[in-house]
Amino acid sequence: MNRKLSDILIEIAMQGLKSPQYGNSEVIHPLMFLAYVAWNRDTKSPDFLEDSFQKVLIDFHISKLKLRNELYTTNWNEILEKMIEYKRCRFPDDKRVITTCGFTPHSTLRVEWI
Repeated sequence: MNRKLSDILIEIAMQGLKSPQYGNSEVIHPLMFLAYVAWNRDTKSPDFLEDSFQKVLIDFHISKLKLRNELYTTNWNEILEKMIEYKRCRFPDDKRVITTCGFTPHSTLRVEWI
């Protein structure tokens, strides 16, 4: 049986952090978005959200200092590539396509897929 996709996405998102201690920080929100993009680039289309994912990241309004302190790099493209590679290595046969991904009011991650 497949693992819950929400658990897998959290695992992938954590790849962008310097340390797991930052997993409850606000930086996890843009990392979750990147994990969603990475997953669908591997399973759906290599250019999934190619023209717009950088614009979405700006909307998170997280300070540059916080990003520098908590992310292993502030280069979103580098983080995205690391996540894609992680997905390919760890979950190569999982071909679910994510249709919706977001946090609920109860701070849990909801992921819908086909």
